[in-house]
Amino acid sequence: MKKEEFIRIRVAGWQKKYISLQAEKAHKSLSQYVRDAAMDKDVTVIDGVDDLIRELRRQGNNLNQLVVMARQGHIELVNMEPFMEVYENTWQTLNSLLSRVG
Repeated sequence: MKKEEFIRIRVAGWQKKYISLQAEKAHKSLSQYVRDAAMDKDVTVIDGVDDLIRELRRQGNNLNQLVVMARQGHIELVNMEPFMEVYENTWQTLNSLLSRVG
């Protein structure tokens, strides 16, 4: 959708800081965050989810490196127990974070 109209509003300095922080936590631009909030769209910010995503990226990287090493013939057998433990803990953390929202 083409955006060609402007809305200007005045806010106190602390309000701007607060709204900007909320937009950052929601991983949205300030404009998108304000549009979503004004149009009654759900704007959910879950504290702690950034750490969870970071950990999932690390584990994905580790798993990818293992697959590459296996394809190159450097390794033949991998103990998946530590991976399964991390994934189980990640799943529990994600469920805990989501239960606070719903």
